[in-house]
Amino acid sequence: MGSLIDRVRGAASVLDYLNLLLCLHYLRGAAADRFDALAARARSLNSLDEAAQLLRDIGRSADEDMRGLGVHSSMQEALGRLEPRTARDLRNVVDAMSRLTEDVFGLILDQYEQRAALGSGEFFTPRAVVRLMTRLTCSEFGPGEPESVYDPYARDGGFLIEATAACALDEDGLPRKERLRTYGETRRADTWRLATMNLLLHGVSPALDLKRTVPWHDGPGRAPLESFDIVLTNPPFNMSDPGRGERREGQWAYGAPPLDNDNLAWVQHCLAKLRERGRAGIIMPNKAGNSGHKAEQTIRRNLVESGVVDCVIALPAQLFTGTAVPVSVWMLRHPDNPCDSTLFLDARHMGVKNGSRRVLSALDAESLIDAYRAHKNAGGTTPSPGTTTAEPHVPAARVSREELRRSNYSLNPLDHVERRSDGGEGFEHELFSAWELLSDAEEHLRDTQGATTRLPFVGDHGPLRRRNQPVSLASLDSLCEIQAGPSYSKLGKKQRSAHGPVPVVFPRHLKDRRISDEADERVTEETARRLRNFELWHKDIVCVRSGSIVPPALVQQHQIGWLMSPNVIRLRVPEAQEGRVLPEYLLHYLCLDESVAWMRDRAAATAAPSLRSESLGSLRIPLPDLAEQQEIVAALNGLDELDRAHLAVAASVRRTRIALAGALLGPSTEPAPDVIPRRRLEKEASL
Repeated sequence: MGSLIDRVRGAASVLDYLNLLLCLHYLRGAAADRFDALAARARSLNSLDEAAQLLRDIGRSADEDMRGLGVHSSMQEALGRLEPRTARDLRNVVDAMSRLTEDVFGLILDQYEQRAALGSGEFFTPRAVVRLMTRLTCSEFGPGEPESVYDPYARDGGFLIEATAACALDEDGLPRKERLRTYGETRRADTWRLATMNLLLHGVSPALDLKRTVPWHDGPGRAPLESFDIVLTNPPFNMSDPGRGERREGQWAYGAPPLDNDNLAWVQHCLAKLRERGRAGIIMPNKAGNSGHKAEQTIRRNLVESGVVDCVIALPAQLFTGTAVPVSVWMLRHPDNPCDSTLFLDARHMGVKNGSRRVLSALDAESLIDAYRAHKNAGGTTPSPGTTTAEPHVPAARVSREELRRSNYSLNPLDHVERRSDGGEGFEHELFSAWELLSDAEEHLRDTQGATTRLPFVGDHGPLRRRNQPVSLASLDSLCEIQAGPSYSKLGKKQRSAHGPVPVVFPRHLKDRRISDEADERVTEETARRLRNFELWHKDIVCVRSGSIVPPALVQQHQIGWLMSPNVIRLRVPEAQEGRVLPEYLLHYLCLDESVAWMRDRAAATAAPSLRSESLGSLRIPLPDLAEQQEIVAALNGLDELDRAHLAVAASVRRTRIALAGALLGPSTEPAPDVIPRRRLEKEASL
């Protein structure tokens, strides 16, 4: 996306140049023989006439392949408008595209979205939001489920792709024999072509129809299935005030939406397409949650009283390229399986700035999913109306149906998620606790910084002084025992619950080279005894077996006896190898970026990555002598501890700031108390 844009496009638009990149990447993945022939011609280009002919042939090849799938593409026309300055410029583009990874398609789509200036009706959904919504909806289903997914406004096909990947494994952790059935509809021809390319390159059947009317207009052949297990979508927003007249077309189970505004029409369409036990995720503008329009109030009332609104998540501003409208994710359920309360999560503070947009990080998504699971696991106890809690970084409130009635059926999280104010005594206790935690965190940081100065390779901040002895290489399976987790038939959803004495470790628990202590899935002692061969010991290494490959984690002392899930692999250094390799050294090597990339590359080429024990065992490990391993481990462990100490101080500062702001700006009429702990003041005086 640098100087080659202008050197290749000439008087054509940037979108035509992007179409060239998309065609090349598509052909490389979907028609490798054609791409190889075109790339060979590109390497021997000598004139602009040959370059012009090659561009036409690239477009024609993409069109022919797409037409064979029922997609009427016009890439040849778009690429024919390009005017390269030299044949070498086109040769450089083709050569560069031949060396990029499969993830580049999403990056090109991002550029297409920005350059095409797509409006709120067509902008693509950020991939982090797609993954968040998909994981939340799919979490309600067991292995081998669900069977079908539908997106009534498919845009770039992201929801269908992500749902296929999330539901790709059977109960034994192997690729499903019958893949998830997908169906989508879209309204715009150019994004229809891009979405079809995207689906094909991700191995998803391109069941995507170009429709000219909204889906609730009756017509033949609208969808191949009457209902679906999962419905995921990001429909176009209508932000204008709706008309006062009544809508007469369509059948509306929860009330006719107002004229000129389809927001709640999309919600009702998604619900109408759900099978029993089905789940839906839909992006809605915040305004749809508390609009004062009479028709929309009626619809929200009926949605709440039917118990179909499971969760509403307020997203950060500026996530989307095409609109600055604040939005929320509505998680819905089939009315035959209603809920008595609605969970509201406030994620407006999340995300990091990236140019003019904000981007949700993987950690943000995990925090939201953890908060959702925590409240769902506690679902057996009904909170008092409007009870507000705060999972780490995620303010949340579970609101009963009665409380929603009193709020005029508002589904806007901002109307429910508030920090509780208990007056002066509550603020005093909260502030005192916050100051105490901050003091302890700062003291631990100072101690850790002092210890860091004495670490090998770290203390003098100078050049590395490593031994010059040759380092041998050893395969991973020669250094440790490699054990895959139990099959789903032995440890499936039926054997697990939120209760029980023995936690089960899943890939989502591998965080920052450690296993988190959230322990949200457990088994009985009887199940643990039956699966004793899969228990974890101190200093075992846990890697991802199936799912998204992330860095491994080391088992801590207090996690002895925890069980592996079917989705992980255990590495254990046997006694015979203890004088040859340290488990911590192996962990740090496996956490290197290049090691993680190696594992990802060797994960099975299926919709969901799956790493075999045999493949992992072939990884070659450089093996310095034990003394150098100990120094390396000491240095890296020390920096890990310093990292955690800094994070603890930062979290304590944020908590203290929130508590102090509440005391100074809250509704209490009493002056804010002086609650800085005496111990903290004494420490500061001694410094």
